[in-house]
Amino acid sequence: MKKKLFFLILLFVCSIEFLSGCTEKDKKENLYKELRIGTGWDATRPGDYQPFGMWEPAALIYETLVNLDKNCSPVPCLADKWKISDDNLNYTFYLHKGVKFHDKTDFNAHAVKTNFEKLGRINWPALKRVVDAVEIIDEYTVSFHLLRPSPLFFFHLAGSSYGIIAPSAIKEKKSKEPAMNKADTSIEKQYQKAYLVGKAIGTGPYKWDEQSYKRARSFDVVRNKNYWRKDPVFEKIRWKVIPNPAARTIALESGEIDMTGQSPNASLLEENILTLKQNKKIKLKKANNWGSRLVVINHTRPPFDNINVRRAIGYAIDYSNMSKIFSELAVICPGPLGPNTPFTNPDIKFSKYDPDKAKNILNNIGMIDINGDGFREYKGETVKISILISKSKGMGLVLCEALENIGFKANLKPKESGAIFKILQNMDYDIAVHPNIPSFYLDLYGTFHSKGRWAIRLNDPEIDKMLDQYIVCSDLKKFKELSFQIQKKIADKKIILFAVNECKLAAYNKKLGEFIFPPEEWVGALQEVWRME
Repeated sequence: MKKKLFFLILLFVCSIEFLSGCTEKDKKENLYKELRIGTGWDATRPGDYQPFGMWEPAALIYETLVNLDKNCSPVPCLADKWKISDDNLNYTFYLHKGVKFHDKTDFNAHAVKTNFEKLGRINWPALKRVVDAVEIIDEYTVSFHLLRPSPLFFFHLAGSSYGIIAPSAIKEKKSKEPAMNKADTSIEKQYQKAYLVGKAIGTGPYKWDEQSYKRARSFDVVRNKNYWRKDPVFEKIRWKVIPNPAARTIALESGEIDMTGQSPNASLLEENILTLKQNKKIKLKKANNWGSRLVVINHTRPPFDNINVRRAIGYAIDYSNMSKIFSELAVICPGPLGPNTPFTNPDIKFSKYDPDKAKNILNNIGMIDINGDGFREYKGETVKISILISKSKGMGLVLCEALENIGFKANLKPKESGAIFKILQNMDYDIAVHPNIPSFYLDLYGTFHSKGRWAIRLNDPEIDKMLDQYIVCSDLKKFKELSFQIQKKIADKKIILFAVNECKLAAYNKKLGEFIFPPEEWVGALQEVWRME
């Protein structure tokens, strides 16, 4: 009887352990079945799946020849290894064999050459200026022949916009939508004559699920079952569009989504971070970001075309007080680069906070309050300063207060980021918080050269000349020296009031494991999420 009772108890215990094990296994399988990400808006453009236009999904659909490690050194991705000629003009890549695109066509040297030749002006603009030709050596060996050495060659090549697309998906067609609503420059006109990506077909761990796409509501990628590396962790990743950061925070806490905050499209506010910090089920992951959002003065519009007015405004701002607004979300720096890059000029400093000095400068140039209303006048009219801004209202209010403290009438002019790009292009603003993507790009050319894609119209021949030398510099040390000199020239013009260096910050369910930000950029932040453990 005792033996029978012992046997029954043992059987019961084993059954409980077995069922418990199954339950834990089921929970784990459920966890990895679908990753739900909250984003602020849908940046995809159906019918034109360029990597730079798809934003977050791009880094999971398309892959680059190289990635960067935590020290920003190139490491293999689609290329196993490479060889650089002694004169730094030829980069030969030995491609990984056996890789297939999502449509089961082969990834090879022909695909790399096709991408560069047909999509170079759109996806590879920085390298298009320095690469003379791409040569197929054999099926899995390809060589880039440069016109001149490029110190940033690998930095650019690792960016998500340089993802390799299946040649079968590249279609010849004019684009009706210039990037980010910018007007047609000579470069943009060339973009429109280029090819489009008709289908999102890459080699990455996930495939675009066109059937499930719901414009401005949700979009999915599904596991690539034939992925050439190890199996992706999640069967499906779904982005749910939730524009309001507070609503996204609630969705994360309630379990409606598993992650948010991971990109500029999904960024959170300080109050959201404070809320999530109190939740033991949520993990916050922070990383340095090398780019910055510039707060700029329209130097072409009177009275700001007078450098003394711009200088006075610089003295009016208490930068230490401004920094407190952002807490963990960002730091305030002189710009234009973030404070942690290897090319940031450490000698560029903020103007010392001195509102009395600011007032004296304005008084000395005759910009005074004549009618006694408390505000300064210019040519008989009260100076009214509008601050163009898409977010960080607190920063805008502090800036308004600083301007009013020295006698300017100031107000906020909130606009969506897309609208701000167009306003900036037309130079129709007083002070603007530039909504440029705070990504990992070290190229000053795009923002400050008169022909740059993100140009703020310095239109300075001397700076243009220096940037022309900088962008083709063959020596990394000389490149750094030029970078320092250019930053100093830009700082001397007093057009940049300061820069907001936003931190990369993702909020996610702790059960997901450890999230890792890649160093390349913020736009491609989800590059490593497929193997999250």
